[in-house]
Amino acid sequence: MIKKQLFTPGPTEVPPETLAATARPVLHHRKEGFKKLYFSAVSNLGKIFRSSGEIFILATSGTGAMETAVCNFTSSGDKALVVVSGKFGKRWKELLNTFGVEAEVLNYEWGRPADPGDIKEKLEGRKDIKAVFTTLVETSTGTLHPIEKIASVVKESPAALIVDAVSGLGCDVIETDKWEIDVVVSGSQKALMTPPGLGFICVNKKAKELYEKNERKNYYWDLKKASGRHKNNQVPYTPAVNLIAGLEQSVKMINKEGIENVWERHKMFSEATRAAMDKLGIEVFSESPARGLTAIKIPEGKSFIIKELKEKFGIVVAGGQAHLKGKIARLGHMGYADKSDILKLITALGVIVEDFSGLSAALKAANEIFKKYAK
Repeated sequence: MIKKQLFTPGPTEVPPETLAATARPVLHHRKEGFKKLYFSAVSNLGKIFRSSGEIFILATSGTGAMETAVCNFTSSGDKALVVVSGKFGKRWKELLNTFGVEAEVLNYEWGRPADPGDIKEKLEGRKDIKAVFTTLVETSTGTLHPIEKIASVVKESPAALIVDAVSGLGCDVIETDKWEIDVVVSGSQKALMTPPGLGFICVNKKAKELYEKNERKNYYWDLKKASGRHKNNQVPYTPAVNLIAGLEQSVKMINKEGIENVWERHKMFSEATRAAMDKLGIEVFSESPARGLTAIKIPEGKSFIIKELKEKFGIVVAGGQAHLKGKIARLGHMGYADKSDILKLITALGVIVEDFSGLSAALKAANEIFKKYAK
């Protein structure tokens, strides 16, 4: 028997306390017990978003939260600027096109972060761009974008900044209020240590005014309706009750650890993984690596590593997407992860590529990173 373990960039491993919470008896969503649970989850999410803005919990995936953002903050015929540096930047573009928004694209090579100067140049003197859409972390490449600098550029224009933080929230630093990000969307199945099925939207005052004045008519994905219900301590429709029970457990655990400590832990994992890959002769793909996942170039003649990680060690990682299929592997180390998980992943890779002298050096390099953060 081989014990399976997720090292994918979502879904991720879920703490037993959270799984137990999802198995509690179902609460009625109009009764006090659920209301208390729901708004506890909302409050704890606010601490992770670093925002005092409105937060909505949706019965959907991260993509559904992205679609909800497009539906509520744009109307047909609007113009938007989109940063595309991978599959999920491209998803913003596809969603905007689906809903009749003219998407002006800033393309970057996959693995490269966006340049805030390019965004500034595109926005200069423009009043017709309603919003800028980008990602905090481009999941398809493990690339972190400089959102703080992008936000400082966008806030000088009339445009709203809308950020996909599905793979970043809870592992990479994001200061929604401090950086004046207007909308942040995310999902449950990554660093928030909850099973798939929940999407989140966090909005500030500027964004609230946008959805209140938005001309597009929505039904299920209607933030005006959800906001009105929140004022009465209600939700508009039947929510994913037991998933929210699990979420409430996980976000309490995150905040007990402290979000700054959680960010630091993920930074340690990322640095340790990259240091180990260097000793194994495995090249990191991204020019700006994220904290929650590391994309590596599959070594020449080693196309079997993803398959053998699973079959020999029970380690499930993700491959590349689109033109990177077969060329990279994406190693997730976010959420419910610890040092032993990182060492297990490094050891398995070293054994599979049969570099035992390199493996010894890789484990030593990772341990040096661990010791650095223990000081």
